[in-house]
Amino acid sequence: MATPLVSVKMITYNHKSYIRQAIECVLAQKTNFTFELVIGEDYSTDGTREIVFDYAKRYPDIIRVITSEQNVGMKKNGKRTADACRGKYIAYCEGDDYWHNPQKLQKQVDFLEKNSNYEMVISDCNIFINHRNKLKVNYNFNKGVKASKDLTLEDAFGYGDVHIFTCTAVINKETYDRIISGDPYLHQSDTFMMGDVQLWIELVLKYKVFYIAECQATYRVLQVSASFSKDQIKMIHFWASGYEMRLYLCRKYNISGEVLKRTKLNYNNLQFRLAFYESNKKLAAQ
Repeated sequence: MATPLVSVKMITYNHKSYIRQAIECVLAQKTNFTFELVIGEDYSTDGTREIVFDYAKRYPDIIRVITSEQNVGMKKNGKRTADACRGKYIAYCEGDDYWHNPQKLQKQVDFLEKNSNYEMVISDCNIFINHRNKLKVNYNFNKGVKASKDLTLEDAFGYGDVHIFTCTAVINKETYDRIISGDPYLHQSDTFMMGDVQLWIELVLKYKVFYIAECQATYRVLQVSASFSKDQIKMIHFWASGYEMRLYLCRKYNISGEVLKRTKLNYNNLQFRLAFYESNKKLAAQ
């Protein structure tokens, strides 16, 4: 059997302090197949851009940089970077995260090659809280997930045992393309603030996704990022957008029961919190 080309998708913006570690952990992967690193550099202003181009010059057979002379935002940057990936599979490692296991790619691609009925595989993950210099190891294991398993709809929605970390994912590229192009409103517009959760949900609804109970990567929590802010109102808007997106998917796939109930409850609670913080009587009355 011919070994596949695997693409590593890395989007980055103002990650000067972390981007070297992210790139080096990909270069350190030990595989029996060829891989490429496709970096979507979104016109950083802190020196990230120069670091990325320097690595591309040093490793021209592995690294390609996708960029432009203006900032395009997280979703468009992610889409153009994925479109540029030429591999059978896409592995994710954003510019502020890193893989601590040099066998990560090999193990996950081996699983997908041997189990063609699965379209994505993820793993357990460490969490590094950057501003506290604190590492939380084996996040899902410590939540009680001791064994590998198929992901459930509850997992994908965020209500199950397994938390899905983007930096652990490897997905079939054709399947990714099919899902992203199948609903541009959900996956390509700026209607919803989240970028990956809707992809995981549709994957689990339509295909089989496997969780490997082995820690492969480290997710870095920053004080300011696309998914985190010290501004409480900004964070509530972000979370509310996430539950609005889940409600859209519940309607699209006619999902009912506990998943719908929890989604509505969480969305309504966040709307009430927004109404309180913003003194919005109209929102409170909805």
